[in-house]
Amino acid sequence: MPVSRNGKSASAEATTAPPRLGYVIRFNPDAGNAGIKRVASAGFRVASSSEFRAAAAVPNDLGGADVQYFERFGLAVVRETPERVNPMVSAAMEARTIIGSRAERTFRALGMPSDAADDDAAVAFAAQDGFGRDYIRGYRDAVMAMADRLLGGVGGDIGAEGAGEAVAPMVGGGVTWGINVIKAPLTKLTGAGIKVAILDTGLDDTHPDFKGRAIVKKLFASKSVAGDTHGHGTHVTGTACGPRTPSRAVVQRYGVAYEAEIYSGKVLGDDGFGTERSILAGMDWAVDQGCQVINMSLGSRVRPGEQPDDDYEHVGQICLDAGTLVIAAAGNESKRHLGMIAPIGAPANCRSILAVGAIDPAFRPALFSCGGINPGQEVDLAAPGVGIMSCKPGGGYATMSGTSMASPHVAGIAALIAQSDKKYRGWALWARVLQLVAPIKQPPRDVGKGLAQSPI
Repeated sequence: MPVSRNGKSASAEATTAPPRLGYVIRFNPDAGNAGIKRVASAGFRVASSSEFRAAAAVPNDLGGADVQYFERFGLAVVRETPERVNPMVSAAMEARTIIGSRAERTFRALGMPSDAADDDAAVAFAAQDGFGRDYIRGYRDAVMAMADRLLGGVGGDIGAEGAGEAVAPMVGGGVTWGINVIKAPLTKLTGAGIKVAILDTGLDDTHPDFKGRAIVKKLFASKSVAGDTHGHGTHVTGTACGPRTPSRAVVQRYGVAYEAEIYSGKVLGDDGFGTERSILAGMDWAVDQGCQVINMSLGSRVRPGEQPDDDYEHVGQICLDAGTLVIAAAGNESKRHLGMIAPIGAPANCRSILAVGAIDPAFRPALFSCGGINPGQEVDLAAPGVGIMSCKPGGGYATMSGTSMASPHVAGIAALIAQSDKKYRGWALWARVLQLVAPIKQPPRDVGKGLAQSPI
C-alpha cells in the first residue's frame, strides 16, 4: 500500500472513509442500446460519460445519477444496493442485453518513497508486507551503491550483473540511472506533438520543471482536490514527460519525452486510491482527447489462479483500435526475498494492456515486482523501477520505487516512437515498443521480452 503525504498508511485512511463501490456491467454489443435502455426502464438514473466531456471535473454524485454509462466501452458502473441491482441484471442477462456483471474494484497507486528523507515512511510502507526495517534500509543502500558504481563506470561487466550483451554501456552522468539504461540521452526524439495521458493522483503543474509545457488536466476522483496532494502522479508524470534540463542545475535529467503534451487525469484520490468509475472515465477521456499513449501506474491485487477481467481486455482492444496504447504497472505484491512471486495485478494482467515489470540497477527483478505466474498473464517488458528520482509537488524532488516508476519510462519511450512515424499508433506502437528491447538474463516471467529501450 502507498504511504500518504502525512505519513499514515493510505489503507488506514481508506478504511475510515471507504469509497462507495457498485457493480460493473457489460452490455451485449449486438443488442445496440437495448441494454442501457433496460437499465433506465428499471428506474435507474443514467448519466452518460459524454455529459461530462466539457467539464473540468466529473461531479461526485454524477449529477444525481445512479449509473455512469461509457458508450465507447459498452460498460456501465452502477452505484446502488444489491437488492435493486441484482433483479435488473438477472432479467437483462436472460434477455441477452447484458452479458456480464461483477463487483467494482478499488485501485491504488503502485509506488513508495525510497529516499533517505522519506525513510520512516518507506519503512512503514514495507512493514505492512512483512519487510523489516533493517532489510529495507540495507536494500536501499545496496541499490544506491550499485547505481553509483554503474553510473560512474567503475569496473564490472554489465553482463555479469545480469544484463545481456545487447545492453549498451552507460551513457554517463547528468541523467538518472533509469534514463541512462533506456538510452533516452542517445535519441534526438523528444515526444513533440504526442499526447501522453497520465491517469494517476494528479499533477502539480506549478512545479518549475513544467513551466511552459502543454498540459491538460481533468478531475475524475471523488472527494478530492484538483491538484496532486499525494505526490505519486507528479512523480510518474515527471518520469514519462519531465524536462530535459530541470530547473535546478544540480538535478539530473529524469524525464523521457520532454516535449510531449501532458494530459493529466486525476483518477486516484488524495489518499492514492480510486474506483473503476474514475479509471474507466479517465481512459475514455484520454481516447476522446486523441492521446496516443496512456500510462496507468495503478493496480488492484490479483489472487493466484484468478483470471483477468474481460472488461479490461475489451477496453484495451478498443483503445488500441482507436490508436491509443495503454501501459500499466505490473504490481508490487511480490516478496522475492522470501521466495514469493505474486501474480500481475489488474488491469495489467489483461493481454491488450502492456504490462511493465520493474528492475533494479543490477538488472534484476525488483523484490516487489509481480510476475507472470497466472496462466496467460504475462509481463511484457521491464523498465527501471528502484530508486527512481523525479519531481514532487511543491517544486522539489523525491526518489521512489515501484512498478509505478517503471511504467512511465515505457510510456515516455512509446511517445518517442510515436513521434518518429505516424504509422506507430495503437497496435503498431505496441509491436514497436516490444521490438525495441534489450535482452537481460532474467526469466521472461519477470521481465518479458527484456529491458525497454528508446528509439535511436
